Amino acid sequence: MFPLVFSITLFSLVYTGGALINEAAFSPDHIISKDVAIIGGGASGTYAAIRLREDLKTSIILIEKEPELGGHVETYFVPETQTTLEYGVQSYIRYGHAVDFFARFNVSIVPFAPRRLTNVNVNAETGALLEGYIPPTNNATTEAFQRWLKIVEKYESILNPGYWEFPAPDDIPSDLLLPFGEFAAAHNIAAAVPRIMTISGIGVGGIKTILTLYVAQAFGAPITRGVIANSLFVPEGSNSLLYQRALTQLGSDVLLSSQVRRAVRDETGIRLVVKSKRGSYLIKAKRLLYSAAPSLHNLANFDVDEKENKVFGTWTRSWSFLGVAHIPCILENYGISYVSLEAVPSDHLAVRNSPFSLGLTSTGPAGLGLFRVLFASNYSLTYDEAKATIQQNVQNLVNSGTLNYTGDCAVEFKTFTDHHSVTSEQTSEQLRAGFIQDLYALQGYRSTWYTGSLWGVRYSSNVWAYTDTVLPRLLADISGG
Repeated sequence: MFPLVFSITLFSLVYTGGALINEAAFSPDHIISKDVAIIGGGASGTYAAIRLREDLKTSIILIEKEPELGGHVETYFVPETQTTLEYGVQSYIRYGHAVDFFARFNVSIVPFAPRRLTNVNVNAETGALLEGYIPPTNNATTEAFQRWLKIVEKYESILNPGYWEFPAPDDIPSDLLLPFGEFAAAHNIAAAVPRIMTISGIGVGGIKTILTLYVAQAFGAPITRGVIANSLFVPEGSNSLLYQRALTQLGSDVLLSSQVRRAVRDETGIRLVVKSKRGSYLIKAKRLLYSAAPSLHNLANFDVDEKENKVFGTWTRSWSFLGVAHIPCILENYGISYVSLEAVPSDHLAVRNSPFSLGLTSTGPAGLGLFRVLFASNYSLTYDEAKATIQQNVQNLVNSGTLNYTGDCAVEFKTFTDHHSVTSEQTSEQLRAGFIQDLYALQGYRSTWYTGSLWGVRYSSNVWAYTDTVLPRLLADISGG
């Protein structure tokens, strides 16, 4: 009997990075077998789950660490008025199947109409009014955007919605490898840069040394066309509605508040030990679709090997926070932008030449003194440190006399979260050494496929379009095609 018991026990153990997954330790109802396991329920993960299960007839399990789907969609419910505020994703591009995705869940869309605010530029260091800075005019901004569009449209096929057609290292267009400061001066597009940075979030700490490739990725042809044509849209009601209805449709094929604790990935498929509120599960799938940011921090439990570490180890962490706060010392219908002193008098590329970026914008409803808070830094900050830094910078407005207010201005955060990620920017030497090719060589490696903003462009509509290029390849891999 001993040999028989030994063989059964051995069969139930799966080796994973020095640890063993004992299948016998899981009850049958906590062992889930699917075609595809999806990590991350943000824009790309949710979209992939719906497309795979509903349209491509592929079984899935979606694993999301948060208690809801939606990723960078953040909605605050205002109890005083029974309404909602969107403080995460602000609008969507008419690109790919974005409009259709809202329609399939009966979510109506309307044109994006930003609130009209009185904007005040202040010195990022002191909070005092930024004297002497001359922002670009609306006409200059529009003309610069039109010049920028002609340029990025030339490279659209290699950047949007992803890098499948990216040229070989020796054939990368030289313009894309220029520091953006040189490129912007040569093509006279500086007037568009403040708005590019505001919408995309790129350039914290300075945009001049970033390669033009990454600015074109952050603000490429689709978003530029949308801005020029004023064709961006939003769903009626709430951004979260789409994800709430997707969750309802996916039902038990979603594990919320869940995280992968151990993994084994090889050419035969994948095994995951997942901890959730409902206990621990063993997930067995033919393929893994990873839609979260593939940083080494996030992949700590996925047994990353040398080939994967060579690519993902080059990315650096980024820090960003956002929320809704009651700020009594700032007038409603005002927006405060913290701008580097180096921008004076009209160096538009220098507006973010400080180690942090902070914007405070009035949101309504009237009489509540609520503001959307966006804070990003190029240095590490904890949740509490970020709150304290925001509070100090608001108080700087009072102390410097920018506001008609005296005393302490207590910032009351109604909701506050982080959107930390990784920065994928490489040097021109790394790109010429084949970084993009090495990155995309990981697609399908060890039965793992990837989607999400770090594989192309960061906007939801682009991410969905990129996901549509990944899924056929993933399914062909499963079928051996």
